[in-house]
Amino acid sequence: MVLSPRLVITIAYLVFTRWIAGAAIPDDAAVSDDSTVSAKNTIDVDVCVIGGGAAGTYAAIKSKDLKKTVVVVEQQDRLGGHTKTYIDPVSKKAVELGVAEWQDTPIVRSWFKRFDVPLYQYNFTIPGVTSKYADFTTGKPATPKEGDLLGAWNAFQKQVIKYPSIVNDLSDVPYPVPADLLLPFGEFITKYKLQDAVPYLSLYGQGWGNFVTLPTLLAIKYFPPFFFSPTQLSSGGPGALASKDNSLVYEKAQKELGEGVLLNSTVLSMDRSTPDLVKLIVKTPSGRKLIRAKKLISAIPPVIDNLKGFDLNATETPIFNKFKGHSWYVGLVQNSDIPDNITLINYGANNDRDFDIPVLPGFYDFFATVVPGLHYFLYGGNDTQPTFTQPQVRTALKDTLGRLSAAGTIPKNAGKDLNLIDFTSHSPYEVYVSSDEIAKGFYNKLFALQGQRNTYWTGAAFVTHSSAAIWNFTDQLVTRMWA
Repeated sequence: MVLSPRLVITIAYLVFTRWIAGAAIPDDAAVSDDSTVSAKNTIDVDVCVIGGGAAGTYAAIKSKDLKKTVVVVEQQDRLGGHTKTYIDPVSKKAVELGVAEWQDTPIVRSWFKRFDVPLYQYNFTIPGVTSKYADFTTGKPATPKEGDLLGAWNAFQKQVIKYPSIVNDLSDVPYPVPADLLLPFGEFITKYKLQDAVPYLSLYGQGWGNFVTLPTLLAIKYFPPFFFSPTQLSSGGPGALASKDNSLVYEKAQKELGEGVLLNSTVLSMDRSTPDLVKLIVKTPSGRKLIRAKKLISAIPPVIDNLKGFDLNATETPIFNKFKGHSWYVGLVQNSDIPDNITLINYGANNDRDFDIPVLPGFYDFFATVVPGLHYFLYGGNDTQPTFTQPQVRTALKDTLGRLSAAGTIPKNAGKDLNLIDFTSHSPYEVYVSSDEIAKGFYNKLFALQGQRNTYWTGAAFVTHSSAAIWNFTDQLVTRMWA
């Protein structure tokens, strides 16, 4: 069976500007030392949202719709997080470099209707484009093993539906945790003879590192019931929606929030010690700001490095210290010499130990686009290498194209005039904890933090990497927060 890959890719944090203007607050200023902050540099709101991706933008608009004042602190130069759209300057055609689709759910339709952004049935395929498999470690063409994909997929479904409470939501993990959910996903696959489903599962596991080592709980949470329709195994599947420009909904949200969005900004310090008050010092392009809010919503990946400006206490620190993230990168390349009608997919022909999934670190795919001459790639790290620089990935890109070219998979001397148009880091992606921590009640401890110290937490770490699931979770969270 020929697979048509679909995936949700993410967008990276861009380096924010370091230019400072106006009346400055020293970088090391304590939040409690706010007596010298001028009124023009002080922002008083009902809620401060940290992060302007899917979760943060939704939380801000939901709070605004509930007649609350809000400010969003976002370190990138735009809202949207994992959603990013490249508009070709010549053809004006859109190439989605982030979220490609949304599930057809009431909250998705409501969200887009809220901003008058039309939705259309999503179809991943591009007329005339076919998928070609190769082992990127050797460059040689590869042929995926034949198997009973549908049978394995149905067997996988029988296991997943045993745990309805964890699909797209980790707030109700059963304790004690069933032993199967603590298995490395590869052992779970072997136990239930799901090997023939791995080529399809691996397309959704991109960005998860060596996903067969991930605790099964964190792998199966990604698969809601609609995934198990037989037609889901074909391109697009049922219930998939997209707009002509997926970033447009975030652009409209940003316009509506207006001065309530602080872009290219980051939290320097925080004080949550006072009931019904959170104080933050935020670095912005126009100078340091003091934010005073009744409540705080954190909508960023909660790995400890992302929380450096937070005043974490003795309860929070041990929890967030447990989170680890995977590294994942996306780039848009011109003049790769990969034919415009070919999408290249990495198949680990010599990786029998891990079900022939791609060997990492390495490229998952080179996807054809609607713009001639452009392909976008996905590059992932393994479980031991945390980050890569753009020069490192660029070198790996040239080496990989060289192997593919030498093996005759793509034209000779491919990539000689390569132009890297866009490169972003998606890290940390698919943040996770170990099976041991899950067994010890990690998620009970995590969700017990909701509302403590005037703070609420949302994002993919609490549900899964699905905008629909994140919006649904955030909608309920914000509604309860203001009840």
